[in-house]
Amino acid sequence: MTSLTESARAAPAWAALRGIARLERGRRAAESVRFGHADGRLLWMFSDGRPRTLREIADELALEQSTVNRQANAALKAGLLTRSREPGQNAWHFSASEAALEDFSRELQDHLALLDRALQALPEGERARFLEHFDTFATAYSEAAVEG
Repeated sequence: MTSLTESARAAPAWAALRGIARLERGRRAAESVRFGHADGRLLWMFSDGRPRTLREIADELALEQSTVNRQANAALKAGLLTRSREPGQNAWHFSASEAALEDFSRELQDHLALLDRALQALPEGERARFLEHFDTFATAYSEAAVEG
């Protein structure tokens, strides 16, 4: 009788699982010292320069509004976000601070350089094809995970 682990290791998805694990390990090693995951997601979203209300942030990040409220207020306290309110309006509009965006941009450039270095491991003629297939795979994986 074959154990579950042996049969799982024989499945094509096992190679994908190993690759995802290595990618995740590398992502954690390259993770920002300055920005945690939540702050990084906020700054990525705000890098388009568009202010947002807490509800808009929650909708865009697919998070509960209470989670966004906690994260946005922590980022505000840390100086990563600013907020303003138009006269006569109830909702605050949040934006990334200039200093946070500058730091985020530098860290993003460092991360892009790391990804470029990793892409160099692929044959030059295969890189575009890999990225196309990787995007298709990542989208399908994400959708399957969300659908449950």
